[in-house]
Amino acid sequence: MIKSLLLLSAGLIMAACSAPKYTYHFDRYNYNDGRKNDVSVARNIPEQSPLILDEGDLTASTSAVGLAGVETESPDAAPSHARTGYKTMTKAERKAFRKEIKTQIQRYAREVKSGKTGASVTATTELDDELKLAIIFGAVGITLTVLGGINTIFWVLGIVGLVIGLVFFIRWIQTQ
Repeated sequence: MIKSLLLLSAGLIMAACSAPKYTYHFDRYNYNDGRKNDVSVARNIPEQSPLILDEGDLTASTSAVGLAGVETESPDAAPSHARTGYKTMTKAERKAFRKEIKTQIQRYAREVKSGKTGASVTATTELDDELKLAIIFGAVGITLTVLGGINTIFWVLGIVGLVIGLVFFIRWIQTQ
C-alpha cells in the first residue's frame, strides 16, 4: 500500500512539473491555417492595411455628374457676389480692405493691453459672494446634519443651514 501511494505521488509530482502540452505560441504558429471560413487565408490574399490608399481614390472626377448621379453646378455658374475675393478687388478696394484689417487688429491689441478681453477669464476664476455663502452654509449644514445623531438640535440647525445654502445657490444661478 505504501509502495503504491509512493508511486502515485511520484507520478503526480512528475506530471505537475512537466511543461504543458498545449501552450500558445504567438510567434510560431498560424492558428487560422486550418479554418475554411477565413476568406483571406483560403484565397491566400495578403491583408492590406485600411490606412493604405489607392491612387484612384485620390483623383477627382472632371464630369459634372456627382456621386449620386445628380448633375451639379459648375464653379463658373456661381453668382457674381460669390466670386468677390481679394484678387478680384480693384487697387483702391484692396487698400481700403488692408486699412480696415489694420484698424481691427490695432483695436484688438488695445483691448488685450487694457485687460478688457481677459476680464472674462478672471471672472471665471473668482467666486461670487452669493456662491461663497452657498458653499459655506452648505458645508455647515452637512456637518451639523452629520452631528444630528448626538442631539436633534444639530439636525435641525443642519437642515436650516442647507436650506439657506440652497437659497444662496439659487440666487447665484439666477444672476448667471
